[in-house]
Amino acid sequence: MAIAKNKFINLGLMFVLGGIGGILGCQLLFPWLAGFSFLKNIDWIKNIGERTTVINRTERIVITENEALGDAIEKGSGIVLGIVSERTEKIIAKKKITLEKPEILGQGTGFIASSDGLIITAQNLIPDSAQKVLVVLGGRQIEAEIKKIDKASGVAVLKINENNLPVLPFSNNEVKLGEQLYLIGAKSPDFNKFVDVSIAKQVSPILVADFAGKEIIGSPIFNIKGEIVGINWADSLGEAKITLSAAIKELLK
Repeated sequence: MAIAKNKFINLGLMFVLGGIGGILGCQLLFPWLAGFSFLKNIDWIKNIGERTTVINRTERIVITENEALGDAIEKGSGIVLGIVSERTEKIIAKKKITLEKPEILGQGTGFIASSDGLIITAQNLIPDSAQKVLVVLGGRQIEAEIKKIDKASGVAVLKINENNLPVLPFSNNEVKLGEQLYLIGAKSPDFNKFVDVSIAKQVSPILVADFAGKEIIGSPIFNIKGEIVGINWADSLGEAKITLSAAIKELLK
């Protein structure tokens, strides 16, 4: 019984050692032999020597916060435009008089909300007395139709007769406390674009971020992913407010 057991162990060792020897032979010995001129013409040694070893390289790409912000700003600036509201006529002595030069009632920023020409801006840029609204896009002034004005949310929806316009997605996630946000505006009268960066200093019951200046009215707010988080507007006291993307999407329905 002991003899049979020893034979079984010896047989197992032979298989293990044979396997190790085969691996070492294929990987080390045979390629070395293939280097000798008098052996390289033997077919099976020649084939071993000509084998190709493929090494897959793994690269780790690190995107810094500044790079991500730069990319997001570049995308965001493509949907930002200027807004001008005007009065073109006045009633004088019960007669309607066309003004020689339109009276500007509001100037600020808006953004493209759909590829077929829906525009979002702040409602306070379009007072009740406005008779004409212009969208400044790519150096052109395009007359816009007022679709909706919602004073509760501070948002106005306009429509221009344009197609294939660039758009960006609205954020579906809640803004987190301390999250980095940025704003892109168009400063009148030339509507050159500018950027302001802040963080979410308060998220409940309202979103608060320190974006300064009257030029921010109507400007979209983005997160680091380039998603639209909300829009800036001003209440009747001139206090800056932010309406979030969920309310804007409801108005677009």
